[in-house]
Amino acid sequence: MEWTELVIKVSSKDAEMVSDILQMASPAGIYIEDYSDMDAEMENFGPIEIIDEELLNMDRENALVHMYIEPDENPEEAVIFVTERFSAENIEAEIQLKPIKEEDWANNWKQYFKPIEIGKKLVIKPTWESYDNTEGRIILEIDPSMSFGSGQHETTQLCMGFLEGYVDENTQMLDVGTGSGILSVEALLLGAKSVTAVDIDPLSVRVAKENAVLNKVDDKFTVFKADLTNGVVGKYNLITANIVADIIIRLLDDIERIITEDGILIASGIISTREEDVKEALKNIGYEVLETKYERDWVALSAKKIK
Repeated sequence: MEWTELVIKVSSKDAEMVSDILQMASPAGIYIEDYSDMDAEMENFGPIEIIDEELLNMDRENALVHMYIEPDENPEEAVIFVTERFSAENIEAEIQLKPIKEEDWANNWKQYFKPIEIGKKLVIKPTWESYDNTEGRIILEIDPSMSFGSGQHETTQLCMGFLEGYVDENTQMLDVGTGSGILSVEALLLGAKSVTAVDIDPLSVRVAKENAVLNKVDDKFTVFKADLTNGVVGKYNLITANIVADIIIRLLDDIERIITEDGILIASGIISTREEDVKEALKNIGYEVLETKYERDWVALSAKKIK
């Protein structure tokens, strides 16, 4: 069986952002080739004659970001996923798909996934890992996959931290851009009454269903394919949107139709340079920011309507 290598050529200044976006799709294996600092490094390296000519000819302006996709996943779906997010962040990229031999990759990537404790109540545990649950935490089991939401990425962890403070037995949640369904599953494990989830990616819909079943919360979980809130009916007292700034701003156009009067919006996936854009959009529709959390260059916030 063959894996697929997704190679993305971007400006070196966008390489880290692209890597973060790819982690949303498949955090199992990503690395960056970036030679933009080579000239400065060579000054400390030694005589130019001892440096390989191929290395000297490397592109200084662009980087190559590599991601590996499992044999049973559809590479074209990954391309659609990342292309949409690149567009939202105004990133120009060239994308190439290459088949590669499986060798030991299928199991080696698992070493990077360990149980992660979230807040005071939860732990995310890959299905193949053991966890000494001495603190009696709620265990959320997940198989990392192409769908964003393994718990490794900062934006997911920020959202999960928020949920612990907002979910109770009366919570009826809408999860927009559910990815792996990890936020939905967490809410249900924390005691939410019900969760409805949507995602534009059919693979995410399938994976979210599987993770709900894996954690035995599928009886309170509904998920379907949709572009943002198209097809969503009813009102929800908690809405999560772990996507990107431009898509969150689009979501706000329909927020009043689907949120209760005292409902809470949790938004994440916001790069720090777009924080004020999102906050301004919230202000324009009469919402106030309740809390803001930061992790590296990422921002998450909770907000509600000003009475």
